[in-house]
Parts: sequence; structure tokens; C-alpha cells
Amino acid sequence: MRSAILTFLLISVTVSHAQCPAPETFVKGKSKKGDTYEVSSQSRTGSVKSGETYEMSFIAQQGMDYRLSSKAYNSSAGTLTYEVYEMIVEKKTVDGKETFKRVKHVLATSADAGGAPLEFTTDKTRKVFVAVTLSGGDAKKPECVGVLVEDKRSTKLGF
Repeated sequence: MRSAILTFLLISVTVSHAQCPAPETFVKGKSKKGDTYEVSSQSRTGSVKSGETYEMSFIAQQGMDYRLSSKAYNSSAGTLTYEVYEMIVEKKTVDGKETFKRVKHVLATSADAGGAPLEFTTDKTRKVFVAVTLSGGDAKKPECVGVLVEDKRSTKLGF
């Protein structure tokens, strides 16, 4: 009985350290006074190796402001770049036939944001994809990458 309990504890400790921590524990810095953004349950972490891409999606609701941040758990793991996109259906006419095809429509990249968190508001509910690529690190050692999604209700303007 004693060995069974010891084995259970050893396995549970190993499993808990093998997983990535919650993104709000290492992505979010100190909150500024008056910051009204809340951490969304749609935030995710994943384990990637250098040269690989971690992809996730979330639903952006109409009437909400969003802030996206991404960071590697180990800051010396390499360089992170991200791309935020949605899949849209395009209608094309080829030789008189209409065809519909789903294509990637890039909304923003880390180069656009200049290293700062990306803030946006959406005019309709949509499924948004985030692709985070780790480069410059050890290609054999996986690193935890977090994408923190924060949201708040949009401020209504006008009457």
C-alpha cells in the first residue's frame, strides 16, 4: 500500500512538471493601474521546438475588445513571431464556373505590433487563429509557448 501511494505521488509530480503552466503565470506582466482587461479562458499554452509553429484558435465576440500577447516560458529559448488570421470563403469564377475556396486572411503579425501586445475590436463574432513560431532556439528541446487572450467590453460611443 505504501509503495502504491509513493508511486502515485511520483507519477503525479512528473506529469504536472511535464505540462506547460497556465499562460497568465508567465506571459502577463504587472497590471497597470486602471487596466480593465480580464484574462480569457480561451488563453492557451503549447510545447514547440525551434522551427515549429504552435497554432490555436479562439472565438472573438462582437462588442468586445481583445488584447493578445505571446511569450516563451524560457525567455532565452529563441525568438517568437506570430500571425493572427481568419479563414474566409472566396468566390472565384474560372472558365465560367463559380468556385468557392477557403483562404487564409491575415489580420495582423508580430511585425505590425512591434513587439507590443496586439489590441483589437471586432465588429462581428468570428473565429480567429493565432500561429506562433519559435526560431533560433534548440531544435531538439521543446519549449512552452503561451498565448494570452485578454478581453473587456467595448466602450459604447454616441447616444
